[in-house]
Amino acid sequence: MENIFSKKLTFSQFLKFVMPAIISMVFISFYTIVDGIFVSNFVGSDALASINIVLPLINLVFGFAVMIGTGGSAVIAIKLGEKKIEESKNTFSALMIFSFVFSLILGIILCFFMKDISYLLGATDRLIDYSITYGIIIAFFTPVFVIKSLVEFFIRTDGDFKFSLFISIIGGVINIVLDYVFIVIFGYGIGGAALATGLGALISLLIGLLYFRREKSTLKFIKPKFDFKIIKDVCINGSSEMVTELSTGITTLLFNYLALKYAGEDGVAALTIILYAHFLLISTYLGFSAGVSPIISYNYGARNYKKLKEVLKYSKYFLAFSSIFIFIFSITFAKGIVQVFVDPSNNTYFLALKGLYIFSFAFLAVGFNVFASGLFTSLSNGKISAIISFARAFLFVIIGALIFPTLFEIDGLWLIVPFAELLTLLIDIFFIKEYKDFYHLEF
Repeated sequence: MENIFSKKLTFSQFLKFVMPAIISMVFISFYTIVDGIFVSNFVGSDALASINIVLPLINLVFGFAVMIGTGGSAVIAIKLGEKKIEESKNTFSALMIFSFVFSLILGIILCFFMKDISYLLGATDRLIDYSITYGIIIAFFTPVFVIKSLVEFFIRTDGDFKFSLFISIIGGVINIVLDYVFIVIFGYGIGGAALATGLGALISLLIGLLYFRREKSTLKFIKPKFDFKIIKDVCINGSSEMVTELSTGITTLLFNYLALKYAGEDGVAALTIILYAHFLLISTYLGFSAGVSPIISYNYGARNYKKLKEVLKYSKYFLAFSSIFIFIFSITFAKGIVQVFVDPSNNTYFLALKGLYIFSFAFLAVGFNVFASGLFTSLSNGKISAIISFARAFLFVIIGALIFPTLFEIDGLWLIVPFAELLTLLIDIFFIKEYKDFYHLEF
């Protein structure tokens, strides 16, 4: 691992190193979007809208997984950098057991109260049946989604990015195949989409767990000594990512309300398409952040500041080039992206197309914001990471929601996220300058 994380790399070698994590996240977003494509084309736009109604619950589940995954990866990678191998194994095992128990309880609660929760999240009488069906099946698989996410995080932390990518691709391919079987052949509707997602994650998880039984893996399951202080520290350190996911859930709820207010169920369907496109296009940054974080944590723990400087410099180059490319791509191919989900004769098409044109300006800043939050998490400074995430995903979004829809109605809804991303960029610059000397942050 020392050779993998600390050896000098060229920019092309650096990209090759982080590319499996990027591809993995892009692929995850892609097969999530495939669910939406199958539902939209074979079940209907109301079913597509109902997925967005349930989305805050999915944000809650993955928020917990990402909190443990990012916070735990940083703590474990630093211990590995300090050569504390047994401590890293103990932390890994304790986090997996804790996460399974917590997610099991959470899933049971969600299953029992799905109808009430769906109405609370804004489901109309037209959408409620779809929301309940999709939500209950997803809730049933809660422990699977959580542990599968952690397995991918910790395999990358252990230094095997390719195997993490492999299990992600396997799960995605199975999901897509089962989408076709359950929705198109068997006619299971929106329930088939949820079932395909759950089973794809389950098979991916089972394969992933085999990794930790391999001789070459550093992280292995042991009977852990539970230190709840470490679990608390992991939760605090990863809280920024939890804040991001929960804030995304809250803002999605707000966006659903505004979309219903100004454009009805068609507005919610258009919003769902834009959020799918957003998830696909920013998944590059989410994957990059996940891929580069173990390198930053390891070298910070090993006090290899020369390597840290190299990684940050290459990160800056990647973020600058990719931000411009993704912005141009989203503008150029907006019509094709929207048309995948809905026919141009549908009113939802025009709402989504105009929305995506406006929304695309967020891609110029979002990469830097995702990386800045992940950077401070990698350095075990969950407080600053949480501030950045809270400002980006909640505070500035709420401010934008109070201003733009009042002035521009449905078009104002699409302006909120670009506004929030731009202001967050200023927060990033402030904190990086503030902590430049403390963490040896030389870009």
